[in-house]
Amino acid sequence: MRIISGKYKRKRLISPMGILTRPSSDRLRETLMNILEGGKFGHPLNASIIIDIFAGTGALGIEAASRGKPKKVIFIDKDKNATELIKENIKITNSPEIFQIMNSDIFDLAKWENDPAELVFMDPPYFSNFFSKTLEKLIDFNALNPGAIIVLEASSKERIEKIEFFEELSVKKIGKSLIIFLKYSPSLK
Repeated sequence: MRIISGKYKRKRLISPMGILTRPSSDRLRETLMNILEGGKFGHPLNASIIIDIFAGTGALGIEAASRGKPKKVIFIDKDKNATELIKENIKITNSPEIFQIMNSDIFDLAKWENDPAELVFMDPPYFSNFFSKTLEKLIDFNALNPGAIIVLEASSKERIEKIEFFEELSVKKIGKSLIIFLKYSPSLK
């Protein structure tokens, strides 16, 4: 696994051992980052705050930071091995001050102590049905700016229900994965 483009280009990331973490492939990350850079949804990689939930290796958040100029990238993962892996992967950036790691289940967080995000990556375990519940938690925390772009990764065999307050912008099938781009629109019912 490597960073594909930007200021950390070609830097190698540590991959997990075992099967608990399923990192996004280089091809999938490249495709979704190119879509985000393309201007179709504005310029979400210029977000001030980026959240990477179910972060695994941290590859999505680090790739986004490589291509953009975030003030902060927040990784959330409940698995201690994953957060240790993210710490190691952050070392390639030489700018650890912009990264924050939360070793917690998103559903166990009591409050949000950061500014609202403009870009969120969510890559939960396939078939976990965590999408709606996670987005509801972010809304309850006021952790999303109106207009925030949400990038969901799911199995291409999963059925994703329409999620209240989120406008579906695009769906892209990449291999066995489905990438869904949403926009947070609090005025939608």
